[in-house]
Amino acid sequence: YVFKVPIQGDLLQLLTLSLLFLLCGLGLGLLVSTLAKTQLAAIQFAFLIMLPSVLLSGFMFPRSEMPLPIYTVTFAIPVTYFLEILRGVVLRGAGIADLVPHITGLLICTMVIFTISLSRFHKQLT
Repeated sequence: YVFKVPIQGDLLQLLTLSLLFLLCGLGLGLLVSTLAKTQLAAIQFAFLIMLPSVLLSGFMFPRSEMPLPIYTVTFAIPVTYFLEILRGVVLRGAGIADLVPHITGLLICTMVIFTISLSRFHKQLT
């Protein structure tokens, strides 16, 4: 709304899928908190997660132009899936059926991250 970019797709769908990405980010934050012993270490971990996410997700550079080994790594980055969802809904008006591969990828990333985070968190409590 600020930049007057019309949203071609369903705003409620976009917000719902954004919540899924937010959950994934929450899981990453929990994982960082279980790995870091100090606040400085947490900031460093966050930087180590954020930089590859921005550079390899397709936000800065097209993934199709990346070398195959790096392109393969991009599938482990949750931002990759959210960017495809965002582009699909906002620019192309994509529906859920069009976004199933990206939603599935984001769901898998979220589940894996939460599984690791919660198991580490549980081990720290015991």
